[in-house]
Amino acid sequence: MESNHTEKPKILIVDDEEVIRSLLATLFQRDGRYDVDLAEDGEVAYHKLEASTYSLVITDLQMPNLGGLGLLRKIREINPFLPVVVFTGYGDMQDAIEALRLGAVNFLRKPFELREILPSVVRAIEVVGRAERRKIIYDFLDSMELNLTIPPRREQTDPVIQHLLDPLVPLHIIPEAEMKNVFLALDEVLNNAIAYGALQIDSSVRDLPDGHMAYEQIVQERENHPEYANRLIHLRAVYSPDEAIFHIKDPGEGFDHRNLPDPTNPENLLREHGRGLLLVRCFMDDLFFNEAGNEVTMIKRRQPSSTS
Repeated sequence: MESNHTEKPKILIVDDEEVIRSLLATLFQRDGRYDVDLAEDGEVAYHKLEASTYSLVITDLQMPNLGGLGLLRKIREINPFLPVVVFTGYGDMQDAIEALRLGAVNFLRKPFELREILPSVVRAIEVVGRAERRKIIYDFLDSMELNLTIPPRREQTDPVIQHLLDPLVPLHIIPEAEMKNVFLALDEVLNNAIAYGALQIDSSVRDLPDGHMAYEQIVQERENHPEYANRLIHLRAVYSPDEAIFHIKDPGEGFDHRNLPDPTNPENLLREHGRGLLLVRCFMDDLFFNEAGNEVTMIKRRQPSSTS
């Protein structure tokens, strides 16, 4: 009998706490979309990565033998395209920042909320799977500009962002291994423009005890409400062989960007929505706001090593 079995994405969970490994394994097994493998430290994980193929790694930063940062460095050597999500505690913010710079696509705080895990994993795996072959025409491109106007609906952000990203690898602005990071930076800013600019959601909602659920409910209600559905987001991207410049402008009143809290301060970073600005600053070369605070400009420059 012919088998119609489709191989599931495989996740490697790395944590020295057995209860954490067991909890996450149960979560993914119940979800049913992923196969799971476990490792108690970075050394064991590294040997598993050499012997098998994985779609994603979830790792703690503080572990015996080989910690999360050391494992990330080894992953960059053997598979720079493999997405990694890290766990960090309150006192490990500098390590979390270093992990992002080493190629981690996101980090989750400990103690974590189970509802945060699956969306982060789904997002990371989807982003990596979107890479497509690029057209040779980009080798002859001097400059190009894209202008898009989109409604405030999150379901439409993925194809929009992918369209904005399409020229980056063939223009040699970034290597393909960095595509997931730039995607996540644009995703963060565009979703903020939709939620806080077009849909006019108060950002403090997400700091409430049930803030995640309240936020999601408000988004769903307002995406379909005529008062908000016609408030459009404007995007402009300008490309050259040297850099890509992204402008995202929302119809909101903006905010006082001059008094932004320090995103590396743990008290700000560990808020429900506090790590977004840090992700963007880590993954982009420059970040600017207009005077009103309702337009963000991000620049990604070609690095000397980005030649292929």
